[in-house]
Amino acid sequence: MIEINDNIPFLWRLSVQDDSEGFCIVSMVVPFSSGDRSLEHTIETDIVSLAADYDGSSEDEILEWNEDDISLFLKLIANTSAGKGLVPGESIKVDLNDPVTIEIVNIVAAAGFGLAQTGDNYLMNTESSQVSFTCEVGKHISLNTLTGYKRGVVVDMDEEHVVCVMLEKIPRVSSTQEEEILPHDVLLVKRHQVLDPLYTRTEPVQSDVVH
Repeated sequence: MIEINDNIPFLWRLSVQDDSEGFCIVSMVVPFSSGDRSLEHTIETDIVSLAADYDGSSEDEILEWNEDDISLFLKLIANTSAGKGLVPGESIKVDLNDPVTIEIVNIVAAAGFGLAQTGDNYLMNTESSQVSFTCEVGKHISLNTLTGYKRGVVVDMDEEHVVCVMLEKIPRVSSTQEEEILPHDVLLVKRHQVLDPLYTRTEPVQSDVVH
């Protein structure tokens, strides 16, 4: 368990792998002190980043989280059961070993380092009977794909488009699709293609009407 405050920096470590041709594994690093020792907690993600200025060096690159990273992380934490009671301005205690926290770190890494693909070739034409909704960054959503409804998380948006980190695989079933979409891949979709998470909800919630 770690208490998040302004004195604890969150860092990204980009580690070049052997024969990776400039691709780096993205890890989250949280430095902390234990007595007089300086330690760090590392969460290795499944996100790969392309080092555009890669010079063949094997040294790791360390980057500080930017405001977008921190904002998205806090929004995702707030949406978990552990974050429901968060009070604005107070420090936050987070279990960095919790699988939920590790998944959130993967989502934030994907948002920051992933390359967004256009989602049109993977989605069904949205029918008028499907109700779109007002989405927000950090919220779960559904997409009506050629292989069924799939879960995602909104990580960025503007007036016309929404950037989603997918939480489920979308298989390749058409020649117009370059490859399958894997969990933590990033899709760029139109706002009207984003649907309420109820389409992929596996269990009813209090607001649902069960027939």
